[in-house]
Amino acid sequence: MPHLPPVSRFLSNNGVRIYRIGCRVFETLSARVYLLLGAGPATLVDTGSGLEACNRDILAGLEAVRHEFGEPISVADVRRILVSHGHIDHVGGLPRFCREGRVEVLMHALDCSVVTAPEEHLAVAKARLRVFLNHAGEEPAHREALITTSFALRRPIEAMAVTTRLNDGDELDGMRILHTPGHSPGQVCVAVGNVLLSADHILARTVPQQWPESITPYHGLGHYLDSLDKIQGIPGLELTLPAHEQIIQDVYARIHTIRAAHLRRLDRLLATLRRADRPLSLSEITAQLYPDVTGIRAALAITDVGARVEYLHQRGRLQVVNLDEIQAQDQPVYRYAVV
Repeated sequence: MPHLPPVSRFLSNNGVRIYRIGCRVFETLSARVYLLLGAGPATLVDTGSGLEACNRDILAGLEAVRHEFGEPISVADVRRILVSHGHIDHVGGLPRFCREGRVEVLMHALDCSVVTAPEEHLAVAKARLRVFLNHAGEEPAHREALITTSFALRRPIEAMAVTTRLNDGDELDGMRILHTPGHSPGQVCVAVGNVLLSADHILARTVPQQWPESITPYHGLGHYLDSLDKIQGIPGLELTLPAHEQIIQDVYARIHTIRAAHLRRLDRLLATLRRADRPLSLSEITAQLYPDVTGIRAALAITDVGARVEYLHQRGRLQVVNLDEIQAQDQPVYRYAVV
């Protein structure tokens, strides 16, 4: 099981008290949710996965805020939940933490369907993934295994209403909403004075997973890099609190490192195609870049490579060369070469 750090407290330069609470979202993955006090009603940023152990961790964290830090707060006092994005490890606990009474739910419009129409959201996402894998050149049996693996943890939550649909630049009681799509269409970061809650957009060690826009609009490497630029352009951020991994002291340096990692991966992909003796399908590119991955890593690999191929193709650095097949077939495999 992942190790959870103790609850910790931070104070922004606009007077908001921010409590960092660890939770076990999956058997091998932990996350951090944040309790904000002094920014309007008591606000919980994210809710974990909804698994019982995760719920217990968050409830224990709220108790620690009360007993160890002297805040007169309980779960019943949380009156606002701000969801950073619609991935299950951030939104899955929403039904549990809305049971205590009237709770306002805030979320960006582009991720709202995860909460308001969860069955539809999953059905459409699964259908789009199947089309993507067809074009990628995956064999039927492996394609269905990848789909099953990809959706093993993406269960629908109980359908709920979203009270407030967030927009980029919204100001709420000392919180500034920053729409940062890429990792998720409706991903938002929250600037609280000199403190940034970066959710999954910027992590201390990991370069966040990418998916192609062809599966879901506002995913994609182009959106992600533009969103990095947005955060880079905000002055005065002195502390960044992500949803996973360690605290980030210098977000501007971390952005530089993440961008460089993406550029290296793009160069590696281009080099793979240049070495090939023929145009390659997306499945073949993935097999060369990640030859030994299986299970969920294989599903993440092909969608991540798909996002990079899409990015390069959109910018004219790759071309699809088998146009006759594409025109003649209902579900053609796309084959790529470097321009």
